[in-house]
Amino acid sequence: MNLHEFAHHMPKAELHIHLEGSIQPATLLELARRNKISLPAKDIAGIQEFYRFKDFEHFVQVYFTITGCLRTPEDYTLIAYEFGHECARQNIRYAEVTFSVETNQRSSGLPWQVIVEALNAGRKKANQEFGVDWRWIFDIVRNLPDTRHTVFEIALAAQEMGCVALGLGGSEAEFPPQLFIDVFERAHLAGLPAVPHAGEWGGPQSMWIALDNLHAVRFQHGIRSVEDPRLVQALVERQVACDVCPTSNVFLGVYPDFASHPLRQAWEAGILVTIGSDDPPMFNTHLNREYEVLIDHFAFSADELEQVSLNGLRASLLPPAEKARLEGEFRAEFARLRSDHQ
Repeated sequence: MNLHEFAHHMPKAELHIHLEGSIQPATLLELARRNKISLPAKDIAGIQEFYRFKDFEHFVQVYFTITGCLRTPEDYTLIAYEFGHECARQNIRYAEVTFSVETNQRSSGLPWQVIVEALNAGRKKANQEFGVDWRWIFDIVRNLPDTRHTVFEIALAAQEMGCVALGLGGSEAEFPPQLFIDVFERAHLAGLPAVPHAGEWGGPQSMWIALDNLHAVRFQHGIRSVEDPRLVQALVERQVACDVCPTSNVFLGVYPDFASHPLRQAWEAGILVTIGSDDPPMFNTHLNREYEVLIDHFAFSADELEQVSLNGLRASLLPPAEKARLEGEFRAEFARLRSDHQ
């Protein structure tokens, strides 16, 4: 069996990906052209170079440049539709997509309701044409802590528009989880799940605070949990998933290379691991490539690849009946693919 080919054709779920960080260079050029915005480069190769990670400060600059090119409802519909098209290309059937709603509201000058309606127009079109679906995680940007209550209120109000969780992104080292306990307590009391970034730049202590005080039901990253056996045990016992992004971790310097990355250790310890691509064009990756990394650098078998895919469903915030339906579809397709690739 050719595992790369098998992985490419598998049905998959992705839980750690940012919408703004998924915008391809060609789309950014189109957005800049239609909105008459000057970019640091004028062709795809130049934008690819601009995207290339240099340091976290540059990464933030790229993010704000991208956000600054989104000005109209049509822009938001376009990026959502193109996201769905890319999901279909990789056979990603379901995703939970992080979006910095307050940052976009402030940058574009559009009310958040208009932005989310436009995103959902693209989501609906992609679902109709490609059969893919996703939900939203609206994240608080750590670097803008004063916006945290605004983001929570938007996320809470947008639940009927597809928002399933409150996230927390940005600089974990400079803005630790303690700064956000108040707003995540509000979310917990309101029944809005917490899916914060933690366990990337911050170590296990950051994750403990997010687990116990932010009421995290799942971690974006979480890979540094392996440094604390007691934390690993807690994650396993509580079945709190970690949405790990191996290529992103290496690009950002959390680990120097895949050989140093503890993904296999986390997997063998029984942590509910899912795999994500984070900000795909910025790290020269996508979910299919992340599955190739699992095969090439962590010796994942076909059975383990299937389990990674199913973990994405199980750790998702879909209703139980929807999870069960999709799992049945995934398992049937796995069996067909195994037969075809023997």
